Amino acid sequence: MIDFQDLDILLRKQDNYVLTTHVNPDADAIGSVLTLQRILRIYNKNARIILCSEMPGYLRFLDTENIIEFYQPDKHNDVIINADTFVCLDFNRVDRMVSMAPLFPKLKGLKICIDHHQYPEEVFDYLFYDTDFCATGHILYEFIEQTNFAPMTLSLAEPLYAAIMTDTGSFRFERTTSRVHRIAAELLDAGVIPVKIHGEIFDQNSSAKMLLLGDALKSIEYFGRNDELGVMTITRENFRIYDSREDETEQFINLMMSAAKIQMGMNFIELPRGFKVSLRSKNILPVHHFAARFGGGGHRNAAGIRISDKSLAEMKDIIISDAIEFLKEQNNE
Repeated sequence: MIDFQDLDILLRKQDNYVLTTHVNPDADAIGSVLTLQRILRIYNKNARIILCSEMPGYLRFLDTENIIEFYQPDKHNDVIINADTFVCLDFNRVDRMVSMAPLFPKLKGLKICIDHHQYPEEVFDYLFYDTDFCATGHILYEFIEQTNFAPMTLSLAEPLYAAIMTDTGSFRFERTTSRVHRIAAELLDAGVIPVKIHGEIFDQNSSAKMLLLGDALKSIEYFGRNDELGVMTITRENFRIYDSREDETEQFINLMMSAAKIQMGMNFIELPRGFKVSLRSKNILPVHHFAARFGGGGHRNAAGIRISDKSLAEMKDIIISDAIEFLKEQNNE
């Protein structure tokens, strides 16, 4: 359980904050850093958002003041190292900061983590995390409500709604409780227009993304006795052909998961250095346990693996074979 009063005391103590989130940020990541930055501004604090990845285009509408910065060593190293407090949101492992990770041991200020994922590293001065929350944005909503620090405004409600709506799979995943729906109602009362947020996030696809999606769907392979494992592959060549980006693949795996027989889905994405695997599952299949076998993590039905020191060609068949065995174990075969 998170002690929001302790978090409130910490956030009021210092003057200069740097906020960050994980590589390839999603709506929960972006919504959370923006919400906390706006909270700190109400506290009259100086808070900068510095990310190791550029923000996806479909989330730029949330950054209404264009304050999010993309990490540049010459410009940001001193700012990050000398900040009074460094806050990590929506991730709990330092390697998820990628290019910014080497700075972590050099930080002079407090290191705070606010997150809802499992298995946090024990490297933070203060860790505020609980896996019962559906999103990091959910944690921040409860912080706002329980500390009564300010009324809910549209500038807080929009990024929070985007965070919660996306991390619950549009209010359908496991942690979509009655409480989450009541929170959504409160955010609507603050002025959020659901069709606007949903449209900005899901209905702004480029032609290049749609062509890339076509190739991704054609790449699908099925494994297992009853085709219960689905595998999608996107290579660097696919990205080159359509001049598309990694962040444009965010929802592809969900389309594959709509196949009736699939219990577990894997989307292999080749990167300039190494590759990543997005994982999804249905019902109670704990896909995050599988991700942990390869140094990854996440949630029961949505997790991921990122490997930088080996190639997709080296590892794909190994990971698929292990996934087949994992499914057999889970199905008691």
